[in-house]
Amino acid sequence: MGQAIQILDRSVVGPVAMFSTDRSITGQDGSEFVPGTDAQPGFPGQLAAGLFAAVDGLDRLFVASNQVVAHRASGWDEVTLASAEAAIGRFLIFYGGTG
Repeated sequence: MGQAIQILDRSVVGPVAMFSTDRSITGQDGSEFVPGTDAQPGFPGQLAAGLFAAVDGLDRLFVASNQVVAHRASGWDEVTLASAEAAIGRFLIFYGGTG
């Protein structure tokens, strides 16, 4: 159940990767997260927890509307970008299926 989130655009500037999605994850107020702090309730906090688990070295995350902005001090390569995109993409899928 749920539908995959599509990444519409991705850009990387130094240690920051920005992902634009096809749907809003938050309202207009954004939320900022750092690893090692208690997860905040709601979709942004759950997405942050999933991204911190999926992407090694991710040290800061900001989510606002349909934007996910991730900071990784060691920079980004195709493997870490793909891991982040996969975590964002499957975020709203609650049940796996075979079809």
